[in-house]
Amino acid sequence: MVYAAVLPLCLLLAYALSLVMTCLQERAQLQLKAESVSRQMGEHIAVAMSALGQVRGVSLQNACIQAQPQLAAIVQSTPAAVLALSLGGDGRGCASAATAFDVSAMPAGTMPVQFVQTADGHAVLRLRQQSERGLVLLDLDANGVAQWLKSAETEAAHLQLIAGTQSLDTNGRLVALDETGGGGLVYRVAVADGLLSLSLHEPWSVVLWRSLVWRLDTLLVALLAGLALCWALQRQRMARHSSAWEIAQGIRNREFFTHYQPIVTADMGECVGVEVLARWRHPVQGAIRSELFIAAAADAGLLVPLTRYLIRRVTKELSQVVLPPGFFVGINIAAEHLGMPDLVEDCKLLLAVLREKKAVLVLEVSERFPLPEHRVAQRVVQDLRQMGVKLALDDFGIGHADRNYLRRWGFDYLKVEKGYVSALGKDSFRANILDGLLQTSQQLGVQVIVKGVENQGQQNYLLVKGFEYLQGFYFGKPMTLNHFRQWLYSGIAQDRKMSTAAVAGGRQEAGGR
Repeated sequence: MVYAAVLPLCLLLAYALSLVMTCLQERAQLQLKAESVSRQMGEHIAVAMSALGQVRGVSLQNACIQAQPQLAAIVQSTPAAVLALSLGGDGRGCASAATAFDVSAMPAGTMPVQFVQTADGHAVLRLRQQSERGLVLLDLDANGVAQWLKSAETEAAHLQLIAGTQSLDTNGRLVALDETGGGGLVYRVAVADGLLSLSLHEPWSVVLWRSLVWRLDTLLVALLAGLALCWALQRQRMARHSSAWEIAQGIRNREFFTHYQPIVTADMGECVGVEVLARWRHPVQGAIRSELFIAAAADAGLLVPLTRYLIRRVTKELSQVVLPPGFFVGINIAAEHLGMPDLVEDCKLLLAVLREKKAVLVLEVSERFPLPEHRVAQRVVQDLRQMGVKLALDDFGIGHADRNYLRRWGFDYLKVEKGYVSALGKDSFRANILDGLLQTSQQLGVQVIVKGVENQGQQNYLLVKGFEYLQGFYFGKPMTLNHFRQWLYSGIAQDRKMSTAAVAGGRQEAGGR
């Protein structure tokens, strides 16, 4: 469903963007068109207003029979004019038409420019001027005015000339004014110094079609982007499925194996424990970095099966090794594994082996992911403790753990994230946190293991600060079981112990001076 929605969503967003761009472009074009037509209409109205001034100049002192030819001449010389009328203040009047002028029959109206429906059913645009001298009118045929509009109208943009509350379309019909334009883009501009206004209307259907036609490039880019995104998502999905299958196959084929990294005392360098680390030798790709396959196993939901496999392997391997009394073996487990009652059964065989050697099992959970806060997990932890299993919080310092979290779960060890050690001498903020950690751990009754020690200077600093357990490349990199056994019992540990003791003695001697 997600992949099927990606392509339509990309196209929809692209079309929405193209529609906005088209609307802005169309409105700008409507504005230019309206201003052009407005100038043309303004010229026609200016001619008619000039003719209206001529009508005012016709004298009514003599009989209408003398004024009428003058008015008729004005009508004939003015485009679209059909009637000129002059009405004096004394009630005498004259019209350009040959018929007798009847003042009572004159259509009402007071606006200087308005559309009027005459008695014979014709629509006219009436120009009107009222003064103390009287009233003058000039009627322009609505069909003639409509022809002026029609010459400027385009197939897309519809024109209307507006006077008051009525408007004239290009077919010569008087229609009620629609401010919305009937749905679409509308642009209005003043004509003849505001006596009239011009409206250009472009329906949404035209705008939508043009956005499709004009923005085919945008839609094509969106289509390609959507296809690329679908392909990438599908490939990622297939890669995840492929990784999951390969990890499951690797567990079945025993491609995963273990490395052991020593944990030593800060003062004497004596090895008191190990952390068990998973490694994978792929039959085709070779050695795969642990952070990659651990993340892939987590995404595939295979961390728990992988951990169970490693526990069985460690059980078999450590049964062949003699361990010092009190030696602790740390195994990383996922947070969700701690919430499964099966974990107790998973650990029983390894516990039996370690009890024979008087060693301790330590389950390490990362601070990156909170433990499941439910009764099942609490019951599992309680059962494990009764069996002698200890609990360590790994990667301490980068997650969410606070005092309440530590008290609630009762961790036995805090394994400080290696970034705190590498920041010594560079990041005073992290160094201050590291300095205050011992006091906190003593208050909580927790032992601290500092990871990431890579040189003697870091060891000396941590020793002076009072840290008891250290882990890092300086003491030993992760190694195979055979290498670890040689490291532990062929004098390597003893040599390091003596070297560390000599360093500590030198510091004490220097302090005595």
